[in-house]
Amino acid sequence: MRGFVLFLAVSYFVQGLADLSAGLAQQPVLYLLKEEMHLSATQVGLFFALLSLGWTIKPFYGLLSDLCPLAGFHRKSYLLCMSAVGTGSWLALSLLPPQYALVLLLLTLCAVTLAFCDVMIDALMVATGRPLGLTGSFQAVQWIAISLAFTVAQLGGGYLATYAVPQHVFLLSASFPLTTFLATLRYVREPRRQSERDSLRGTRSALWQAARSRRLWVVMGFLFFWNFSPSLATPLVYYQVDVLQFSKVFVGTLGALHHAAGILGALVFLLYCRTLPLDTLLYGAVGLGVAATLSFLGLLGPKTAVVIFAVSGAISQFTHLAVLDLAARSCPARVEGTVFALLMSSLNLGRAG
Repeated sequence: MRGFVLFLAVSYFVQGLADLSAGLAQQPVLYLLKEEMHLSATQVGLFFALLSLGWTIKPFYGLLSDLCPLAGFHRKSYLLCMSAVGTGSWLALSLLPPQYALVLLLLTLCAVTLAFCDVMIDALMVATGRPLGLTGSFQAVQWIAISLAFTVAQLGGGYLATYAVPQHVFLLSASFPLTTFLATLRYVREPRRQSERDSLRGTRSALWQAARSRRLWVVMGFLFFWNFSPSLATPLVYYQVDVLQFSKVFVGTLGALHHAAGILGALVFLLYCRTLPLDTLLYGAVGLGVAATLSFLGLLGPKTAVVIFAVSGAISQFTHLAVLDLAARSCPARVEGTVFALLMSSLNLGRAG
């Protein structure tokens, strides 16, 4: 179990560094589009929305792994394959000229392989944690690790955007999926399975029952609307840079502060997730989430920015974990990969929107 928890922490840490929405390459890519390719806020928003489409089809990845074992494994083989492809995509970006179509294509491939690996890791988490009642604790560990990665990424991303060329950032990013590849080899102990007719019939039956579950559809709608916040995406960065005149380094520092505070929120959730009823956690999450969003109305300068990003970071992480635990508890057996990915796609579709 210690090895599995270490795998969750390591894989989510490097996933956070490689993530294109908040990872180490996010700011260098954003400023590459803004300053070298001279794209508007709308065009940059569209670019990142296109990259996120790979995350919205996560149920396909889960369905493929649930129904079609690769080399006898439902998760491990796919993790190894996709992390290898992701490593190659980042390396190609570091060697080829930064043309718009090529950058979009290769970054999309990076995002798709990262999303596929995320589905496999989450499926392992749900299958292992649900029988033990540890899904909340496992996800808290994952999000402490990814928040730490986002903190490092936001601090480093601001400096890299200022002082490094994008090709060097892409070369560095290639090490992140490579780490996932090595961690999978070392820590994932999945039993070998065969794609037998009875197993497929049981999986299809579980999928049908999940599709008829009213609770599942309600949770999916909740996750979509919870994450639909257009003003807190690309427009917020443009507002900070163009209106408030924040430097790239300070924008990165604010992002780091937000995610560092998120570590505190995850620790609080880890302490209380098994002592409080889920409905109590969710009611609290909704109230705190509304307050955190409204706090950005006071974003008027550097001092208010520090307070708002710190407080909203802690609150948003606590609320995020509450709804993720709801999603994990809603997944039926045998189809954890498909159903959890479906719920996360609803979440990611809300963000992309």
